[in-house]
Amino acid sequence: MTLLIVLVVIVMAAGFVATIAIGQSKSNKEENSRYSQQTGRKWANLSWIYVVCVVAIVAVLVYTLNR
Repeated sequence: MTLLIVLVVIVMAAGFVATIAIGQSKSNKEENSRYSQQTGRKWANLSWIYVVCVVAIVAVLVYTLNR
């Protein structure tokens, strides 16, 4: 049960790290000159999406596995 929760969190964290790496890549910034505008707001929104998803998945797993 705990192993499943840990695996889900690891996969979500890996997705978050990959998203940041892609967003910060040099080629991504060169192709779209407007990309660097309002990055703080974009990163904050993306971070909240990941946090909400992780919490929701952990809650569903805990509920399901403790029934």
